[in-house]
Amino acid sequence: MEKLASRRFLRKNIYIVIVLVLMVCLIIPGVPKTAFAAQNPSPEEISGIFDQVAKEKQVPAEILKAIAYHESGWRQWDSKGNVVANYASPKPYLGIMQVGAYNASDTAVVSKLKSDIAFNIAYGADVLISKWEMTPRIGDGDRSKLENWYFAIWAYNSWSTRNNPNNAAAAGKTAYQDAILRLMGMDYMKGVVSPVLITPVPNTLIPAGTLPSKNADWKTPEPVHYAGFASPVPGLSQEEQNTLLASVPRIAGTDRIDTAIKIAGQGWPNGCETVIIARSDDFPDALAGVALAKQKNAPILLTSQDSLDSRVEAALLRLKPLKVIILGGNNAISDVAEKKLKEDLSWTQDFERIAGQDRFETAALIARRFPIDQGVAITTGDNFPDALSLAAASASKGYPLLLAGKEGLSSSTENALRTLCPRQVYIAGGEEVISPGLLDHIKEIAGLPEDQIKRFSGADRYETSSLIVQAFFPQTGKIFAATGQTFPDALAGAALAANQKIPMLLVSPEGPAAGSSTEQYLQSLTDQVNLQVFGGKEAVSDLSIIRLRYLLNN
Repeated sequence: MEKLASRRFLRKNIYIVIVLVLMVCLIIPGVPKTAFAAQNPSPEEISGIFDQVAKEKQVPAEILKAIAYHESGWRQWDSKGNVVANYASPKPYLGIMQVGAYNASDTAVVSKLKSDIAFNIAYGADVLISKWEMTPRIGDGDRSKLENWYFAIWAYNSWSTRNNPNNAAAAGKTAYQDAILRLMGMDYMKGVVSPVLITPVPNTLIPAGTLPSKNADWKTPEPVHYAGFASPVPGLSQEEQNTLLASVPRIAGTDRIDTAIKIAGQGWPNGCETVIIARSDDFPDALAGVALAKQKNAPILLTSQDSLDSRVEAALLRLKPLKVIILGGNNAISDVAEKKLKEDLSWTQDFERIAGQDRFETAALIARRFPIDQGVAITTGDNFPDALSLAAASASKGYPLLLAGKEGLSSSTENALRTLCPRQVYIAGGEEVISPGLLDHIKEIAGLPEDQIKRFSGADRYETSSLIVQAFFPQTGKIFAATGQTFPDALAGAALAANQKIPMLLVSPEGPAAGSSTEQYLQSLTDQVNLQVFGGKEAVSDLSIIRLRYLLNN
């Protein structure tokens, strides 16, 4: 009887325990996966977070990864699940990026810095950006150039003289930023992070005991290396990028005037019969001069409006032209500059100024010097990109350029168009540049059917340029590239391109976009193509050149 009672008591208690367990399970929900956030992700996962943050914030992942490895060994939490922290100061440095620049009273931010590794990395990236903004700019301030981050890395640790590389060396130490750069060049996480080189700012340029001054001119150290987020070709190694870049020569001076002189030096190394002089800071008069430069086999030199640049004087002494053509009136090239020209070129009396009442008449006066019954190019006189692309291409065929307004032609342009009796008219720009009504008017004046009027109109200036080049040069063995952002390099380059019957392609700072007509044109070329660039890195970036060269090779 006692045994039976004991069994009943035990069974009853088991039922009670089961009921209690079920009740607890109903009351307390299952622990979500985020409860295991105190476990560090795999290195591959962490690397992926860095890459995503870098892409969103346009900060080199290569630098963020090296800083994090140096600071925490890529650990957000220790083996006990506690945030990795450095208590060397009253406010601890937290997490994988060892963030210390936060408001300690903002408990929500502090909590996320401790519990969310992606947040910590993004916060660290913002700190690095703030250091970039507060420190002296290096070079052109291009974030994709790893070398330009030297001072920002320095300041991430401490913008103080202790990280001056000369001070650090005197103390037998390595400056923080130099330690990061050395780490980046090592295989510190094999199979996950590849070594990356950065050229440091030379110690000799940084006086000991001081901080770099914002008033100094800090040039980007060379060779230049680029961040992965800016890679012009995904998967292309830095070494491969450098090889492509080294294969493309530049014609570049210290400024637009000097670049034009360098272009003349390459195109006319033994001098020339004729030189064309145009204003360096305005384009309309010189646009029509590209066709004249081809007709006269002449370079275009640029100078300021009010005086003759001394470098142009030296170039003229070398070129020894027998004829000088000045484009535009006194508002383009002053009488003072013309007088100086005549004094310097004492061996000739052959000076000519082609100047209309406005840009349209100047272009018409130039066009009248060309044979009739040929092609004629017409483009806007209000903007340069489409006009420059067409001017270079049409001049290579010996066709003059006329300028138009959006809604109408000047009387001088109309008269020139009637006089030339063109067999073909080429127009650059869409309807917002040359309206449909104006196009009909051009057809009427030229007396041509629609199939003899060819309009080039792309989604932007670069697509328009590629459409023009493809039409005039379906195959070529060489291409000149110039920036589409400003006109001077392309203007002087157009004279050389036209004389050598080589296409000149306008390119964007990032290079041809994937799937663009420029990309399609470059890949359609079947011959081995040489590439040469007008202008320095500020005009056409290294990244753009690498992508152009890669597309031509593939």
